[in-house]
Amino acid sequence: MFPNDIEKMGHILKIIVIVGIVLAIPSIILVPFLLSNNYSVIYSMLIVYPNGLLMILIALEFLKMFASLEKREPFTMNNVKILRKTGNLSYVMSALWLIDLLIMILVIHNTYINYILVLLFLIILFFGVGIALWTLSLLLHQATEYKEENDLTI
Repeated sequence: MFPNDIEKMGHILKIIVIVGIVLAIPSIILVPFLLSNNYSVIYSMLIVYPNGLLMILIALEFLKMFASLEKREPFTMNNVKILRKTGNLSYVMSALWLIDLLIMILVIHNTYINYILVLLFLIILFFGVGIALWTLSLLLHQATEYKEENDLTI
């Protein structure tokens, strides 16, 4: 990526985080009043809100990574930790969606197939994102070790 691309992506990510936070606050307050007092909605909200918070945390972690890219320091152990942390957060999101799916099927007996398919998609998506981020963290870890060895030999 070129330096301008990194700066543009950093600015876009900052805007997304700000918009996400600005929209999250009123939605936490207003959504319970707007929706019917249905138990399935309440159970889903117990999963959706934490997942939204985790998404904001992932975006904030990527903001830290973009800051290191802007400093032209991509191969650092801090970036490895960021990728591992975001991978773990993705696994937690996948687990929360799985809990939501199990509650919907086993407790509430919701058999609305579109809802079930969306939850299955989210479970697979965030589990796959977690695997991808962990793999990238391992690659970055090895590249950082090679860089540090190379810096010592020079």
